[in-house]
Amino acid sequence: MTDQARRDLELLRRFEPIVRYTQGELFFPMSAEPYIAACELWAGTSDRDAELLVPLGELTAATLPSHAGASPGKRQYLRFVQEPLSGPDLARWSRRPRRPRFTAPSRLARVGIVARLIDAGFDLSLLVRGKVPGGTMAAAQVKYAAIRETDPRYVYHGRVVRQAGWTVCHYMFFYAANDWRSSFSGANDHEADLEQCFVFVEERPDGDVVPVWFGRAAHDEVGPDLRRRWDDPYLQRDGDHPIIFAGAGSHAAYIEPGEYLLAVPLRLPRVVGSATAALRRLWVETLRQGSDRGGGGGAPIGSVPFVDYARGDGVAVGPGQPDAWSPVVIDDETPWVDRYRGLFGLDTYDRFAGERAPAGPKYARDGRPRQSWIDPVGFVALDATAPPARAPEVLRERIATLAAERDAEMTRIDTLESDAQALGAQVQALDRAGRSRAFIDTVAAERDAAAADLAAARATAEALRETIDEAHEEVARLESGDLGDPRAHLRMVVRPQSQQEIRRSRLLDFWSAVGVGLAVLFIGAVLVVDPGRIWGALAVVAVGYMAIETIIRRRVLQTLLDLTLILAAIAVVVLVATSLVLVLALAVVGVGLVILRDNLRELRASLG
Repeated sequence: MTDQARRDLELLRRFEPIVRYTQGELFFPMSAEPYIAACELWAGTSDRDAELLVPLGELTAATLPSHAGASPGKRQYLRFVQEPLSGPDLARWSRRPRRPRFTAPSRLARVGIVARLIDAGFDLSLLVRGKVPGGTMAAAQVKYAAIRETDPRYVYHGRVVRQAGWTVCHYMFFYAANDWRSSFSGANDHEADLEQCFVFVEERPDGDVVPVWFGRAAHDEVGPDLRRRWDDPYLQRDGDHPIIFAGAGSHAAYIEPGEYLLAVPLRLPRVVGSATAALRRLWVETLRQGSDRGGGGGAPIGSVPFVDYARGDGVAVGPGQPDAWSPVVIDDETPWVDRYRGLFGLDTYDRFAGERAPAGPKYARDGRPRQSWIDPVGFVALDATAPPARAPEVLRERIATLAAERDAEMTRIDTLESDAQALGAQVQALDRAGRSRAFIDTVAAERDAAAADLAAARATAEALRETIDEAHEEVARLESGDLGDPRAHLRMVVRPQSQQEIRRSRLLDFWSAVGVGLAVLFIGAVLVVDPGRIWGALAVVAVGYMAIETIIRRRVLQTLLDLTLILAAIAVVVLVATSLVLVLALAVVGVGLVILRDNLRELRASLG
């Protein structure tokens, strides 16, 4: 190991994160090498033409890159589970001794009726789209447990990148599987999982190393929302070690413990999406009905609600914790990182991509390099932010540039002042000499243009002066150590739900789970017995469902108010539709009265 590599490893260890998991988690960060050795290598463009390239037991991390290009035109992928557990084996696995237990209130009880209906549609979509077969995650846990018997380490893959004045400690966590759907009622399952986080530090000339930002990958956050400043009050740290709360099964990284209600959007047609968004704005923002939170709706219309449990009440790994990290340093020279562009688990060819395995740390599923690998500073939208110690110098350089621009603008103002005055004098001379109006107007147009340019130049010069003064003030603040609001860059902050939003009642949990299914069964029975009564059945289901929902949620008064507003809106529409001519006539008369009133006021004022 070179001296630089040794210093980089020390830097990684100095700021390595603490990861807290939820009770019931089955998979933890491991080295990618034993995982690869436990896989087969396949290639294909669909289930129909998939072919086995390397059988189980013959693949290693060192030999994996040698098979790149062995199947032109086909996507390569590893397969960790060769045979999912059968029904009886899955039942035995579920009843095994010392199995981690997980319980949670119903996620469907946290959202409204529409979200539950869409969730039912999402469940049905799993029947026709590519998905991980049932029993796969259980078989993956069995294989993972066998690997842990010989290699019990908790591993992160790390590297240090220096970019744009920043030193980036990049931590990657590789998991044998993502069992969010099967174990925690989440959105997806897939073999292999890769999560990551970053610590952005400033290495100063005096040898001091100062952590400034923490970044991590998360479901709904992008760009600047992926990072938190080191002094953010919501970022928990143990000394120089940031604390992550990993989502159960999904392994997404959160900086606050709790339960996160997520909305996974469906790919609705643009017209439908725009219409539903407009209806929601009218109902929630204009009429002040319902809510964007809790039982009132939770997930936006057209989205499927899921809960990511990041409670932090289970295994904890990191400095000062019961389990410590074993870092594995990787870079562009690591063969399985740089020369394998395939997937690291089963390719289900899911058209929504949720059930497909991820690619490796350097490449995305389409084979292109990940931004988080080649441009970690840009990944968290930090490329326009200078490190704190360099910021005053950078700003002073900008002040010098702005000052030069203002000097040039002041010189231009002098020229424009002379031109405008000369043209004004020329217009006056032409007018007195009796020249034609057309000729005078031509010169006057030049005068007016010069005057307009002069006014714009003076405004530009003043704006530059104000900007320079403000920049000098900012330099003073930065040099005093005042970096401003640590959360000013955030646009969409994802927060865990409150206990009031989570804890409802067992009756509501039960109704949320069975209500939609019972309604569908009832409609199906009516279609079988007497199809002619289907419209009455639909009305009964709608009214009955709303009544039960209202009683269980104890929202009788709110529901009555909602119905009153809906009926009033319908009445207005009917009235306008049946009396359109009268409405137009009244509108015309109203406009005429307004015009007459304003004109009479003006007449009275002119007469004194």
